[in-house]
Amino acid sequence: MATYATNGYQDYNGGGFTHTNNYNAGSAGDFQDSSSQNKAQQRNTLTPVTIKQINESTQLVPDGEFIINNVELAFVSFIGVIRNVVDNTSSLTLTVEDGTGSIDVRKWLDDSANESPASQLPVGIYVYVTGALKEFNGKKNLQHATVRPIIDHNEVLYHHLSAIVTHLHAQGLSTNNNGQNSNPLFVPNTDGNESKSNVERIYEFIHDQTPSMPEGVPIQLIAQTLNLMVEDVQLHCAKLTEDGKVYHGYDDNGFLAV
Repeated sequence: MATYATNGYQDYNGGGFTHTNNYNAGSAGDFQDSSSQNKAQQRNTLTPVTIKQINESTQLVPDGEFIINNVELAFVSFIGVIRNVVDNTSSLTLTVEDGTGSIDVRKWLDDSANESPASQLPVGIYVYVTGALKEFNGKKNLQHATVRPIIDHNEVLYHHLSAIVTHLHAQGLSTNNNGQNSNPLFVPNTDGNESKSNVERIYEFIHDQTPSMPEGVPIQLIAQTLNLMVEDVQLHCAKLTEDGKVYHGYDDNGFLAV
């Protein structure tokens, strides 16, 4: 297997969830219920990471949760380039590399698909991968892995920015320059609804429309209703997907709220 460069990534360590402990006064039962809810929320949260973080994560106990910076890690997402494809008849083994490391991902094939999955996932394309982090025979792998090609390459940068923010939160570091105002990464919304960001408006719209659109709220409808660019809606929906707030509906052009 080829050795991949790690320039620019070698100092990028760890990642996970923002973890806070609430020791408010109350009964022991209330505290236990809150702790159980927090743990369940952690396990159901999709965390943006790099492949290096996956490879360096550890288990405190056999078959236990993987740990990155003392935070339990269950479901992860990452973006990388397909470097090798092995067709195993019933599945594809994809070697995905993101500049920090590489990992093999198994994608099970759908016999009813009209087009060969291998032709949809050729070597050299960027893909977005999600799954449950597990280990078998001493090798990290993803269970229930989903793999989709990256169409808008802004997603690549957005994912790495999200992974950086997640890492900073896990370390207890602030991203707002110690509370002082700084230049925002994105241009703020100035269409008259300044109290809410575009991401919040999109999530609320998807949430409100989900019961009546079980196959997914179309991106074009979101853009038209909220007077936004389709490309901006796609970018914000990718962020909401990584945050575990929305997921793809019947196809990649529609989303449903969790």
